[in-house]
Amino acid sequence: MVYIRVKKISKYQYTYLVENISTKLGPRQKVKQYLGRVYDLKKSKEVEEGFNGHSKKEILLNLVLPELKVRGFKESKELYINKNLVFDTKNFTLKKITKAKTSKDAVLKLNEGYLCSFTLDRILKFEKSENVKKDAQVLAKYFLEAGLLINQQTFVSFYQMI
Repeated sequence: MVYIRVKKISKYQYTYLVENISTKLGPRQKVKQYLGRVYDLKKSKEVEEGFNGHSKKEILLNLVLPELKVRGFKESKELYINKNLVFDTKNFTLKKITKAKTSKDAVLKLNEGYLCSFTLDRILKFEKSENVKKDAQVLAKYFLEAGLLINQQTFVSFYQMI
């Protein structure tokens, strides 16, 4: 089972996708993927819940954008920008633009989770299985790990679109 681990290096936090493996010396963590540096932006006000949506992407966008807006992100075409952090609404990616004008993966601490390109992609690529109960648990876990608060009606609508 893989999960997100936060590691503090110097004064910054970084996130990794890790999995536990068994060795002769006991359990160890194996890093599967680097997710990016964590940015913790404070809310300026409470989030207003958006409308449902007519597709998975639209529902997900309506969950993400209000969270970004209350954290100071401003709209610019298909991008939402806060200083050097950029969320691309078309590709569902969150990046940090460096001084050299290159981009690096970034992670936004959101509620009790971490919003990043990986967590959004994992939600969008989720596929149903034969076990509806297990699907619901896994999908709900994915939303929580991304820091997205979703009500029951929206969750059911999203699941039905898969």
